Amino acid sequence: MATLIQETITDCAGSQPVLVHVERHTLYKRRWRASAANGTELAVDLEAPVSDGTILKATTGELFRIKQLAEDLLIIALPKTTEMAAQIGWYLGNQHLPVEVRSDAIILEKLDTLAASLERIGIPYTFKHDVFHCKMHSHQH
Repeated sequence: MATLIQETITDCAGSQPVLVHVERHTLYKRRWRASAANGTELAVDLEAPVSDGTILKATTGELFRIKQLAEDLLIIALPKTTEMAAQIGWYLGNQHLPVEVRSDAIILEKLDTLAASLERIGIPYTFKHDVFHCKMHSHQH
């Protein structure tokens, strides 16, 4: 039987929560199942989606910390020219893709079609295996 999780907390008061490795798309959901590093089966039922690092509190009192899994990413270095910045902004804005902007790069999910398009229009990129911290995509403004 799975351990029920219905609460998150902000401070674990010196306790060492058990890690729960979770894929990014799962974290977009309020309800999901996972296995913790110690083998505990979890049934998560929260009021809102959570993110990497969130501490979950089980109905049994056990604590679990979410560790988002790394994935293959496409990296576009922040441009040096305003022309390239405008081209990248125009192109990515028209794609409606989730992005993460870091201090030195724009991070996107690795998609073969995206890489081919970037190559075709002359926007340089690289690949990296890392955690993608982006918000769930929405058309709400």
